[in-house]
Amino acid sequence: MYNFFVIATPIGNYKDITIRAIEILKELDFIVCEEEREYKRLFGYLNIPPKKFILCNEHNEDEAISLTIELLKKGEKGGLISDCGTPLFEDPGYKLISSIRANNFKITGLPGPNSLILALSLSPFKIKDFYFVGFLPRKLEERESKLLNILKRKEAIILMEAPYRLPNILESLKKYLKERRVFIPYNLTMEDEKLFYGSISQVEKQIIESNVKKGEFLIIIEGKL
Repeated sequence: MYNFFVIATPIGNYKDITIRAIEILKELDFIVCEEEREYKRLFGYLNIPPKKFILCNEHNEDEAISLTIELLKKGEKGGLISDCGTPLFEDPGYKLISSIRANNFKITGLPGPNSLILALSLSPFKIKDFYFVGFLPRKLEERESKLLNILKRKEAIILMEAPYRLPNILESLKKYLKERRVFIPYNLTMEDEKLFYGSISQVEKQIIESNVKKGEFLIIIEGKL
């Protein structure tokens, strides 16, 4: 019998939730989540009564760990969800999971939506190997220094970025990308989903012409042939 579950939730379309995830979410005594708003929105859609919840973010992970271990020691069953998708991809919670294991509680994961894997499956590139970077530094000099280093790699490169920083990352990529193409999926699984593909200049033009609003995206840079 498991004490704690790492649960994948939809990345945009709530209909993508798995049957098993719904069953487990109903059974849990408490939820560990990034934001109260997203947790309540998901549970409202699924018509599941609100549970006790513990917020876990970059500012309070130690406190969240203490509260979680305390509840588990009382015999309660809990689960971790992120704002969307599969937890622990550029999300808080690594220390939490390590601490739960260190206290000899049994953990399992519930597979489901993952924007990274979906983006790879939709990519127009032949991808054998890829290098997952995650988020680049916010400061311009640090961001461009890291870009220069990772662009030396031969594998396909996968970047994540906050919605409002898309123009900044495009400007940086324009400086250093030459023949390598990019693929940028926007708002995957949502009604306004769009897939942009081509040279960085072509993709920038497509994005401007599409007049997309602030949304979720990934950037896949083609590997060197």
